[in-house]
Amino acid sequence: MTRTTAVLIALFAMIAAACVAFGAYFAYATLLNANRAAVEARFAITAQRIGATAELASGLGIALPAQQTLPDLLRREARIDTAIRAIDVADERGHVLFSSDPDRAGRDEPAHPADSVSRVMENDLEARIGRVIVHYDPVILAAGAEALAADLRFIAIPTLAAAALATIAVGLLLAASLRRSLRRAADPGSWPEPARAALASVDAAHAAVLKRDASPAGGRP
Repeated sequence: MTRTTAVLIALFAMIAAACVAFGAYFAYATLLNANRAAVEARFAITAQRIGATAELASGLGIALPAQQTLPDLLRREARIDTAIRAIDVADERGHVLFSSDPDRAGRDEPAHPADSVSRVMENDLEARIGRVIVHYDPVILAAGAEALAADLRFIAIPTLAAAALATIAVGLLLAASLRRSLRRAADPGSWPEPARAALASVDAAHAAVLKRDASPAGGRP
């Protein structure tokens, strides 16, 4: 009984700890996605400003490749935020026309480059003329992830230990209560009066049967 109780208490403690651990993991994943969304929203504002400027010039009849003032604008915008590595303006095929980093001009950008935020640009007829691509330093995401992990460790580890200890304490209390109940159940003197009366009636009937069976006639008339 004692070994079985100890095993069950340990099992439930591990289950409680596992529940806390899984909850912390899912919370971390959710917060990590929220952090990425917040960081990328910050760079999306930059892409929006540049895209709106290029679309306005396009509406005035200046084709995207002819907008020679864009490189200066890209460099100014890139200097505003130190986490920005480069800002590109590409045509509808992904060919980089202008960039805050001159070495990037002439490259072909993939549809979804890593660690970047894109904003599609359209003309007055809602035809796609290109896109703005803001490349950011992935270190900013790694720093946010590490900060979140540290905060969750600070919260989750004590919570996990508390859940395990609380489960063990509750299990011990329940086991002690169960042992007391079993002792009372084994002691007829502690039973309620109706139960003792029923036991006495059963004992009397049992004694009568034994006496009858022990008689020479075997209880037959």
